[in-house]
Amino acid sequence: MMQNTSQQAPQSNKWKEILQTLLRVLRNNWPFKLLALLISIALWSGLITQDPNLTRERVFEDVKITIAGTDAIKRNGMIVTTNLEEVLGTARLEVDVPQMRYDAAAGGFFNVRVDLSRVTETGPQELKILTTNSATYGNVTSVTPQSVQIEVEEYITRSRIPVNVNAAGTMPEGYYAGTAQPDPPLVAVSGPKSLVDKIVQAEAVLELSGMPRREGNVRTAASFYLLDEEGNRVESPLLSVTSESVLLDSVVVEQYIYSAKEMRISDLSIIAGKPADGYEIKSVSFTPDVVKAAGRATNLDLLDTLYASSTVDVNGKTESFQQLLKVRRPTELIYLSADTITVEVEIGPVIQKKELEDQRVKVIHLSDDLRSFMEIETADLVINGPKLWVQGLRSYHVSLTCDAAGLTAGEYELPVICTIQNDEGQSYTVDVMPSTIKVTLEEW
Repeated sequence: MMQNTSQQAPQSNKWKEILQTLLRVLRNNWPFKLLALLISIALWSGLITQDPNLTRERVFEDVKITIAGTDAIKRNGMIVTTNLEEVLGTARLEVDVPQMRYDAAAGGFFNVRVDLSRVTETGPQELKILTTNSATYGNVTSVTPQSVQIEVEEYITRSRIPVNVNAAGTMPEGYYAGTAQPDPPLVAVSGPKSLVDKIVQAEAVLELSGMPRREGNVRTAASFYLLDEEGNRVESPLLSVTSESVLLDSVVVEQYIYSAKEMRISDLSIIAGKPADGYEIKSVSFTPDVVKAAGRATNLDLLDTLYASSTVDVNGKTESFQQLLKVRRPTELIYLSADTITVEVEIGPVIQKKELEDQRVKVIHLSDDLRSFMEIETADLVINGPKLWVQGLRSYHVSLTCDAAGLTAGEYELPVICTIQNDEGQSYTVDVMPSTIKVTLEEW
């Protein structure tokens, strides 16, 4: 028994010596100390990153907010009239992210959104901003803003909105576009009730200057606008136009292109009757005097003149006048730029010439202390004027004079002045031969 005890004592002393030796090594060798610390840190970090229960808060700024449920809210008969793209902006998220996923996490992983399918009534609504937690990247603890204010309106569809075609510009020279037929002729408009109720028609704009230079049927895609009752455009991204459930951004306009040329109106047999005695037709003019006609080229080549469908009666007329006449359209033509013309008939007196010879010339306004001597004392006249008036003129209606007012003794070449009684309102001309006479003035 004593022997075993004595054997254990040397064994115990041996281990003490080993531990003391290790302590001296550690105290005196700092590189070994640093290595041990690094190994400890590495082991601890490895344990942390592998434990999903260890999380760390992370903040995500400017996270895009998406919009869900757009089709669902329309199926429920409602539509958001607020511009969500402007109102929503971005969100700020606070998330508890697992330590092991901290660097890999991103704001887009949490599906930040507003869900329009949750809207149940029209009017002002407060819509909560939703997020989805991620089993891999953590849980959202806070979102800013938490909600958004929106306006919701009834969503309706109106069918059988007519499509009209507005032709703009001019056709290429020598061609005419027939009646434009839109395809489809009717459309359906969907959107907020306040906008859809205003719409009465869709107007397609057709630019004629771009039409082909040939005869034949042409189909053209034309943009269109929605118009209210007063012709004002109704525009909104919330409106959609469909035909048989197909969304439209243009309509097809179909029309036939014809050849065209200008034709004159014939004046043949357009005047009937005779003006009153002493009057005559001075001129006949048409407005317009040229009409654009269109038809198939084979028919158009055979025509060069158009005719009025009736005549202008001038029987017994004494004054100029205007009359509206229809233009006769040949069956070969499909279009005339004017269906009527204005015929202007100028009627005036017949102008007749009357000659009067050896009419006596007198000197008038002669001073009392002077007397006159004329080289010749008569002159001849040629009067051109209205027939009825001229025919009634007699020599005693006409007086020829030379005016000596203010003159003193001497020789003068004085003009011969013709005065005709009752010539007011008459248009006439007078030629006097000679037009001047040499007059000598002497004192008594």
